[in-house]
Amino acid sequence: MCAFAAAIFLLGRSATTWRIFIPLIFLTIGVEVCGWYLNTFLHMRYNALPFNILMLVNISFYTLFFITAEVFASYRKWMMTAAGIFLTLGLCNLLWWQGLWTYNYYTESAGDLLLAFICCAFFLRSLRTDTYHNFFSNEYFWLANGLLFSAMGSALLYLFLEELSAFYKETRIDVYGPVNGLLNVIFYVSLIIAFVCRWKTTRSLPE
Repeated sequence: MCAFAAAIFLLGRSATTWRIFIPLIFLTIGVEVCGWYLNTFLHMRYNALPFNILMLVNISFYTLFFITAEVFASYRKWMMTAAGIFLTLGLCNLLWWQGLWTYNYYTESAGDLLLAFICCAFFLRSLRTDTYHNFFSNEYFWLANGLLFSAMGSALLYLFLEELSAFYKETRIDVYGPVNGLLNVIFYVSLIIAFVCRWKTTRSLPE
């Protein structure tokens, strides 16, 4: 909710493509509410369908969104191709392999690794540019920073999901929940800082 409020307040018309975050975060909130309703009121044991769809939307969006970063100007076709391949394989997993109502963690892991690669490529290309960039005032830096921590942490969680589940059954110690919560906090704090940086970058432009 804080990220949604920050997006509405900070991302005016001059923020251009960054305004897409407003409906994206609203969609995320809606999916969380939908999942809670399916589990709490309809008592559905498997309520993963809305989360599977959201995951496909999010990973495809972030892959394509980095096209707007200046350092990726010559890599736009590659990134569009990567997003298309990911979305195609993700839909195949959703419809035929892991299914609609089981969380598609294969797709999640592959998408997280793709995002982590893009974020690392962003940092590397930014460091190799001839012009000076203040990373701490760069909205794309904070977006990449939050995504990298979130994606790498999430990928590790899902790659070792069976081991974590077995550990929980043996010890009743939940590792997944607190780590996943921490990753979400890191991501959304970084996202809010990115919104602030975008606002500072564009506030001199006419609304």
